Amino acid sequence: MKTISVREMKAHWATAERQVRDGDTFEVLNRGRPTALIVPARPRRVLQWDDHLASALSVNGKTGEETVKTDREGRW
Repeated sequence: MKTISVREMKAHWATAERQVRDGDTFEVLNRGRPTALIVPARPRRVLQWDDHLASALSVNGKTGEETVKTDREGRW
């Protein structure tokens, strides 16, 4: 983990941001004391659900698709 002062971070943000994007972690110091931790963002996990209406639980004997159609009647 690298350390960087608030002043250095402000002056060299583009360089620091590029290093974080490449996987580095920074501890930000304000007057010599740790105040923040900058870590790379984790990519969001995208849920793959091909046919969610077909696999939905039935409610009151209706399938997911029938429930949605009933709910949308008159609005679409």
